[in-house]
Formats: sequence, C-alpha cells, structure tokens
Amino acid sequence: MFDLSLFFSKELQIFSFFGNPISLIELLGTSTGLFCVYLASRNHILTWPFGILTSTCFFFLFFQIQLYSDMLLQIYFFGSSVYGWLVWRKRTGAYIKIQSLGKSKTLFLVIVILLGTFFLGEITSRLPFWLPSIFIKPPEFLYWDAFTTVGSIFANFLLALRKLESWFLWVFVDIVCIIIYSLKQIPLVTLEYIVFLLIAFYGCYHWYKEYKLHSNGKECL
Repeated sequence: MFDLSLFFSKELQIFSFFGNPISLIELLGTSTGLFCVYLASRNHILTWPFGILTSTCFFFLFFQIQLYSDMLLQIYFFGSSVYGWLVWRKRTGAYIKIQSLGKSKTLFLVIVILLGTFFLGEITSRLPFWLPSIFIKPPEFLYWDAFTTVGSIFANFLLALRKLESWFLWVFVDIVCIIIYSLKQIPLVTLEYIVFLLIAFYGCYHWYKEYKLHSNGKECL
C-alpha cells in the first residue's frame, strides 16, 4: 500500500538538477506555482485551484527545510485561493479597473510590512521553544524569511483588489526568495522564482500601461 507521507517527503527524489536532487513535492509545487502566477497575470479563474495545489505542496516542503515563515504563509495562500475561487465564480461582467494606492497609502504599507516582518520573525524564532517536538531545528534566514511571508500576504491581497503596487511588491519579494532558496539548495524552486520575477516585471509593465490607459494619468489618492 502506498505511504501518503512519502509523497509529501523531500526524500522522495525523482531526478537531479545541476547535481541537486529534486523531490516529487518540489517538482509539483514548482510546476503548479508557475501555472498559478501565469494565470494570475492573465486574470484567469484557474489561478485559484492551481494556487491550492501549490500551497499544499510548499507547506510540507518548507517545513522540512526549516523555513517556518514560508510554511505558515502557505496556510494563508490556501485560504486566499479558496476565497478567490469562490469570489471569482460569483463575478458578473463588471470590469474592475486597476487602481493605485497613492503615495500616502504606499508609505503606510511599507511601514506595516516592516513591522509585520519584525513581529513574525520574533514569533518564528520562538517556535522551537514553544513546540520543540514539532519544530526540532531553529529557523533559518529569520527576518528575510519573515519579510517574504508578510510581503507575499500583502502583495496577494493587493492583487485581488487590482492595485498596481501589488506587482511592484512581488518584485521585491521574488528577489529575496531567489537568494534564500538558492542558499537552501532547492534549485527548482529557485528557478521557479526567477520565472516569477520575470512575470512580476511583466505584470508591472502590463498593469501600469492599463492603469494609465483607464485613469488618463490621474493617480488614485
């Protein structure tokens, strides 16, 4: 009988990538994640079911490599994907225009992200003390990992609200993720986030162009 726990294990390796073993869960999380982000850039409803699959795979992967903030982030992504799927299924033909947060709200957003990063870093640093039987090893890249988690939460939320700044935030998050994942030697996920970064640049360009077209150059304050 097939052991389901083995399916979610990083030890179930299926091939090698530049000398680094690639697990089945890393491959599935990477491939579904690429589809998810691409579909999001195309405003397609299948973004959300692919997001559910991606968050499930990465939850177990990040737990096994001690990126606990990233692990907790997948719980949010799972819930937001379910929510987004339900909301988009109920959408009418009304078109939601892309808007900008404006300077004051963007500054407030930056402050909130920095504070959130600090507090999440402090919380995850204590997980091995609070739950030693589960979190056996201490977290790595503590505050950088926390930043990618907090930044991703806000970027995903702004994306759902059609805010222009969502893609600019994704650029910063993706750059940090690329550095962390390359240092953690998960090359397929690193490569995935390089692609994510390219898509984020495309999103910045495409959304900004559409924002200027519909707003006639007027910033939404």
